[in-house]
Amino acid sequence: MKTRNMIIPLIILVFFIPSAISPFETEKFTEMKMENTTASNENDGSHYWALLVAVGVYAYTPDMDRPSMLRAVDDLYNTLLVSPFWNKSHIKVIKGENATVINIFKGFEWLAKNAKEDDICLIYLTTHGFPIIFDFPPRDEADGMDEALAAYRGFLPFSNPFSWEPLANPFGIITDDEINFMLNRIHAKGIAMIVDSCHSGGFNDNWSYAKGYDMAYEIGKDLAARNRVILTSVREDEVSYGSFFSDLIIDGLKGYADSNKDGFVSAEEAFYYARDAILDNFRDMHPQIFDDYPGELDLTSVELPPSIPSIEGNEIGNTNVSYVYKLISYDPEGDRIKYEIDWGDSIEETSFYNSGEIAEVKHSWKKEGTYEVRVRAIDEHGACGEWNESLIVTMAYPNHKIDQRQVNEGYAYLVNDTRWLAQSFIPSVDSIKKIELALICWDSREIEVEIRDALDGNVVAKTSKQIEATSDWKVQWISFGIKANLTAGKEYYIVCHSSGGWGLAWVTSSYDAYDHGKFYHSRNSGSNWESRGVDACFVTYG
Repeated sequence: MKTRNMIIPLIILVFFIPSAISPFETEKFTEMKMENTTASNENDGSHYWALLVAVGVYAYTPDMDRPSMLRAVDDLYNTLLVSPFWNKSHIKVIKGENATVINIFKGFEWLAKNAKEDDICLIYLTTHGFPIIFDFPPRDEADGMDEALAAYRGFLPFSNPFSWEPLANPFGIITDDEINFMLNRIHAKGIAMIVDSCHSGGFNDNWSYAKGYDMAYEIGKDLAARNRVILTSVREDEVSYGSFFSDLIIDGLKGYADSNKDGFVSAEEAFYYARDAILDNFRDMHPQIFDDYPGELDLTSVELPPSIPSIEGNEIGNTNVSYVYKLISYDPEGDRIKYEIDWGDSIEETSFYNSGEIAEVKHSWKKEGTYEVRVRAIDEHGACGEWNESLIVTMAYPNHKIDQRQVNEGYAYLVNDTRWLAQSFIPSVDSIKKIELALICWDSREIEVEIRDALDGNVVAKTSKQIEATSDWKVQWISFGIKANLTAGKEYYIVCHSSGGWGLAWVTSSYDAYDHGKFYHSRNSGSNWESRGVDACFVTYG
């Protein structure tokens, strides 16, 4: 989630009224299309309310998309539901294209309307953050700049003439003053707010929206100091990397942060658990806490998730053949475990097994190709463990042979019209019928693939294909029907380059994983090549 300082042109800001509706915010003040939009009106014993907001995708600037934000909010939602404090009707999730300024404001309204004086509220916000070159009333910023969070339309649909950085849309952002104003309308016993964004430390301002007005000064100060715990991923002048802070906070809430061993995790415990890990691993991130809640603000009960499962079974085989895979995981509390398996072509959920018991499951693939098999364990209380490192399997039609294969994933190298990539290989057959490449695409691109007899030699065969983008930057194993007559035992090269600018990457190992070839890249369209101590991910079929 690393972002740059967003400079909003002053000529635009002069006409900006913080809560205005703009042409970019076409939603009207009607019911929003969101998850969990109706809270229970019955007294069901739950006094915990949550508003969880993750933007993650941006209307006009796909380069700013951050899939990790969407994964984090889902993980937080599932983590809360494991605890008896929480139920679905008391949690509102606003994410992706629904995370517009108006919908976020209405989410705060929902929270203020439903939360009573004896209740506890949790607010989670993750998106791009940046300072803006204007301090709106109450003009409470020592540096003369408010902080802002980008909503779904947080960036303008045209490029910045002064920089490669996108321009912020003044009608698609929410300032720290506005957030403080909305917080002051929530009359709850305790409020925990987590902000994971660049410059989020600026949201610790402990002044109300009314600061600067003599009659309301004391009221505003009292409201702002009312039983709040505010956690931010960085200081006001720092950038936040990825969703590491969110991930650590969530891990802490699962139970790992229960430092006093009372069976509950407070906002404070989760913060210090995350902060210590961040400080140990990041030089330029310093999480911040503003704590005016008396005692500890408990958010979850301890329910530790099962361990990351191991999986064993065939990595190479034939289509329409059923193969047995063995799974095993351990639950720290001895709870029973079920497994969620993503086979690459379908998703399956098993029945429950005892902790540490080997589960045997069968699966067959109908279509030839390479699949990433992932599995995670879920205990009987709903606590979800982490997904395992993918087991990558390749299944061939009976008339095809899997020849050369390198599937160890670790890095990814960018490719475009001037940055060319190549991987050498030595076939054991005299012809190949197709190849597969592991690619990541975030902006649709055409890629051209060639088989050469040398890096700068003859093109034996070539093909091209349009690669479609995925919003989550998922690794895609793409098949290319490229037929070539080769000489078994001789070295050949897979060379690829794409159209236009950045938007595509070829996945590689993080070490020299393939004994029969090397990986190369060229910065000048193949005129000069440099080798790297990694290998590209590919499969050839004979």
